[in-house]
Amino acid sequence: MKKSVFTLMAILFMTTGFAQVKISDDFTYTVSDPYVVVDGFIKEYFSKDDQVLAVKYGGGTFTFQKFSGDKMNEVKRNEIPKSTGFTAESWVQVGNRYYFFYSIWDKAAEKEQLFAREIGFDDCKFLDDGDKIISVDGKVSGGFNAGSIFGIGASSGGGKFKFTSSFDDSKLLVQYRIKPEERNDALNKDVIGMHVFNGDMEEVWSGNIEMPYTEKKMNNLGFSVDSEGNTYILAEVYKDETTRRYTKEGDPNYDLELIKVNADDQELEITKIDLKDHFITDLGFFEGKDAEIVIAGFYGNNKRGGVDGFFMSKIVNNDLADIKYYEVPVDVMKKYVSERAQEKMEKKDEKSDLSMSNMVLREIVFGEDGGLTMYGERYYYVETYNPQTKQTTRTYYYQEIVGASIGADGELRWMNKFPKNQRGSAPRGGMGYYLISAGPVDYLLFLDNVKNIELPMDKYPKTHQDGQGGFLTGFKVDKASGEAEKVSLFDTRDAKGIELFQFNTDRIVKINNKQFSIECYKKKKEDVMVTVTMED
Repeated sequence: MKKSVFTLMAILFMTTGFAQVKISDDFTYTVSDPYVVVDGFIKEYFSKDDQVLAVKYGGGTFTFQKFSGDKMNEVKRNEIPKSTGFTAESWVQVGNRYYFFYSIWDKAAEKEQLFAREIGFDDCKFLDDGDKIISVDGKVSGGFNAGSIFGIGASSGGGKFKFTSSFDDSKLLVQYRIKPEERNDALNKDVIGMHVFNGDMEEVWSGNIEMPYTEKKMNNLGFSVDSEGNTYILAEVYKDETTRRYTKEGDPNYDLELIKVNADDQELEITKIDLKDHFITDLGFFEGKDAEIVIAGFYGNNKRGGVDGFFMSKIVNNDLADIKYYEVPVDVMKKYVSERAQEKMEKKDEKSDLSMSNMVLREIVFGEDGGLTMYGERYYYVETYNPQTKQTTRTYYYQEIVGASIGADGELRWMNKFPKNQRGSAPRGGMGYYLISAGPVDYLLFLDNVKNIELPMDKYPKTHQDGQGGFLTGFKVDKASGEAEKVSLFDTRDAKGIELFQFNTDRIVKINNKQFSIECYKKKKEDVMVTVTMED
């Protein structure tokens, strides 16, 4: 199982003056025996059969570490020096196999080359010296021109090639943008090199796919690949020859289109997505039940950029179902804010001007009854310019979670807000949340300030500065009603007598549906592996 990049938080925990926090019986945790730290600027984590494999690179050396047992202790370590210069591109699980992808520029032949080097999980080392899987004439400029205004990234990659796996991990799409001959967006159409591979790194199909519109006319927002090898592109297409997103009347000046590239013949099928005068503020591809692909996100009712609710559609039997919209009730928006803020919100509500902001849909949980729950998080950053140093700094915020439960009939069951408030000087770090779905409940786990354990409905949560410790806590959410209770696991400043540092979401690896591990620094040039287990 490839490590999932989950979201957890770090919040300042001052022990002096606070009552003893009650620890939840829902979870237990272990801390491994300390082991010598590996300094590396690349650290990746995989899991299989309740074991963890860490692969790290730095100083010209790859280090492989195997962790196993009740405490997830380090049981094996191998060091392998690099054999040639390269650009690291990605680390991907395809099927039951694991690969390191890297690129090398052939200056003499003027070719960009991509190599795949298989990782042996059981052997704790590389299994080969790397095989060339793609060769491209000339330079490539790194995948889709993805992003636009939405929260969709261009998946993983080192800048030249982009990678995305099908939701069942059976197929891998590698794509890159072929550098245009002319620098004129009004005339050029993007040409995207696409290669789809199976788990044995055998090519299923490849081709240079020309986009149906000019670069000026469209923005590619995101992409996906299904288990059959068909690829999908979400695109924003302007209605006229301008690049204005809104008309003078304030209406959307763009359409959203789903472009399918058929695996059999690479023909394009284009489906226009009916926005119904809504303004999409965030969207993405998500894994649906029974291999469905779901397109979902947030929308607003006007061009000011506010968020008024969730939307969702499914690709079923190669057809895109109608979009359903679910407005967030005012009472939910007003939760966990001060009385003064509530008064301001009520005035906005009277003018029909009340909305949320900066919401990003993180994940969708599918239930056995055919229903689902969507969870989104408020995320944004603020730039500050210092005229004396002439430097611009960013402060990143990961704040409240909003959940929406939809029944199998498509009707809204509940919406609720779950408060948190994280701040950091760099993206991610220890911020965000981690979701465990278990039968009738979902757990939203994150690092929190102990002052927020008993947070009143009319209070906004205290701020946590990332990297300053924190208490691993969260919400236990009833899937049927949306009601939640606070749960607390442990203090990172005293995890079985060890103070944990560098609690970073990029180091979290899912072991199974009830267990995850995270590698932390404990100082004295030693790391430990912390493993959290949900009790039955």
